[in-house]
Formats: sequence, C-alpha cells, structure tokens
Amino acid sequence: MDDKILKIRKSDILLTAAIFVFCAVAAALMLFLRSEGETVRIYRNGELFAEYALAEDISVNIDGLMDVVIKNGNVHVENSVCPSGACEHTGSINKKGESIICLPNKILIKIDGRGETDAISG
Repeated sequence: MDDKILKIRKSDILLTAAIFVFCAVAAALMLFLRSEGETVRIYRNGELFAEYALAEDISVNIDGLMDVVIKNGNVHVENSVCPSGACEHTGSINKKGESIICLPNKILIKIDGRGETDAISG
C-alpha cells in the first residue's frame, strides 16, 4: 500500500493565519461598533405584544409566562415558567440587535434602534 504523507506547506499556514486575522477583525468590529438600543419590542407568537423605550424603568408580565424587566437601560427576564429557564439565564441585553428568545413560550424580546422596522413588524 502507498502511504501518502500530507505535508503542511507555507501557503497553508499563511491562508489559515489570514482567515484567523479576518475573523478576529470582523468580531472586534461587531463588538465595538454596535450602537446603543433605544426601543424594546416584545413579540408573542410572532405578533407585537408591547413596545417600550429602553430608557424607562418598568416590569411587564407577559400573560403570566414571564416578567420582562427594563431597568437602567438594560432588559432581562425574571420568573419564567419555561422548563429550562434559558431566557432567564441569558442575562441583560442593551445593544441594538440583541435579543432574548423563549421558545417554549414563543416570546421574542428584541432591542431596536431609532425608527427601525423589521420583517415581523412591517
């Protein structure tokens, strides 16, 4: 049998390094260029349930399924009845584009910027 030995060439190392650098730069740009959110939109079963300014401090109960707390410009979930509690463990969100999703309860909590619409809200 012919045993072929694969050798790593200099071009393989350079290509891998270039891909790694590109990914690191893209991740850094995504982290540092995200803008602050302004609006919290809560969707239930794909429909807009409520909308609040991120600047207001409020606690919202969603049909007895969970409490969404907006405080000091951050949003988090408390007292969710879903079995895994993953939405509670997500922690706080406050940047445009961030979201908390509770699949068992079909709830999406999303941070949007000024004057922004999406496919769900039209």
